[in-house]
Amino acid sequence: MNIASALAIALGLCMDNFAVTVASGCGHRGALPVGRLLLVGTCFMLAHIIMLSLGWFGGWELGQWMNRWDHWIAFALLVFVGIKMIKESLENEPAADFSKVLPWRILLFLSLATSLDALGVGVALSLENAPFLITLVFMAVCVFVTSYAGFVLGRLLGKRFGKVMEVLGGLVLVGLGTKILLSGLGIW
Repeated sequence: MNIASALAIALGLCMDNFAVTVASGCGHRGALPVGRLLLVGTCFMLAHIIMLSLGWFGGWELGQWMNRWDHWIAFALLVFVGIKMIKESLENEPAADFSKVLPWRILLFLSLATSLDALGVGVALSLENAPFLITLVFMAVCVFVTSYAGFVLGRLLGKRFGKVMEVLGGLVLVGLGTKILLSGLGIW
């Protein structure tokens, strides 16, 4: 595997992450503290690093077990957060405080849900004797950048289009969770 392949894998792993952070950012219309945005990017990045490493070092057995359940876990987490986001957008005014838009518990749920694929990729890379460190670095950078940029883009869309984007963001999370489940079940 060459550097281009490692970059392609890294970009592929961060696409769900980007969609989730855009959807999450739609509910925020206030100022975005850079420190909090760095925290969001770091949290998503660390979840991906941990999962890729677990897959790489945990080997085939862990990958087989996780492949049976990862799509169900991601589905449950994304649908839970999506429905919560839709419900809150219909009930409340947008939160001015960034930590209320993306509290720790939700941030951890989303980080976990979007990083489950990295576990399987880690297993596959270990079986192929692919360069672990290069892939890990590319993935970490891509996930961090897409998390940061996704939330900023979502905030701009939410600010421009209001509650419609909040509801749409929640629907995107539900749709993404459903797609992951159907894909994991071999239907899509």
